Amino acid sequence: MDATESRKRGKEMVDLIADYMENIEQRTVYPDVEPGYLRSLIPEEAPEEPDTYEDVVKDIERVIMPGAASPACTELETVMMDWLGKMLKLPEDFITGTHGQGGGVIQSTASEATLVALLAARCRAVRMILASDPQRPETGITSKLVAYSSDQAHCSVERAGMIAGVRMKKIPTEKSDKYAVQGETLRRMIQEDKAAGLIPFYNRTHSSPSPSEQNTLIPFSVRTEHTHS
Repeated sequence: MDATESRKRGKEMVDLIADYMENIEQRTVYPDVEPGYLRSLIPEEAPEEPDTYEDVVKDIERVIMPGAASPACTELETVMMDWLGKMLKLPEDFITGTHGQGGGVIQSTASEATLVALLAARCRAVRMILASDPQRPETGITSKLVAYSSDQAHCSVERAGMIAGVRMKKIPTEKSDKYAVQGETLRRMIQEDKAAGLIPFYNRTHSSPSPSEQNTLIPFSVRTEHTHS
């Protein structure tokens, strides 16, 4: 899209927004669609060729507006995350539109993604423990949760631990290892913490916020804690 077309499309988009505001009272307040309605309206996989601008504008009315009063954008986001998962050839467990329990949403920043992943891991760990020990107080669980991250990690990781109210331990790294976290070091820390009555539940692997941020859960640590505690 060159400068000339950008000007043209920009003016068209302003008109589209103005028309929407001018005629908003003619639209329904509540959507007449069911959750999941959007998935059948768009391709199951990312298109290999781009759509025209005209088709994109038509899809706003056809796909988004029927569910505008419900989380239509979230549904679109979920499908697009499935597109990404399929492009990366991830197992079906990572895909929402399958029998798996996967899926994902886009966070506004990598730091926010770290916090959300940590909160999700904390919630999962607590639920797993309560499932086998319903009488155990939740505060007694969260006070023993411990997460791990590289000592090279961005400060947002430590901040996420503070917000989530869990311990965040730094895994020491060495220059000789190119500052990479060593599996044996993490394994030793987990074993020591479990022996001390703590519950390892989360490991943050990367050193800086980036679009490819990964946060690894350690559910086996929670299960093992029950077996041997």
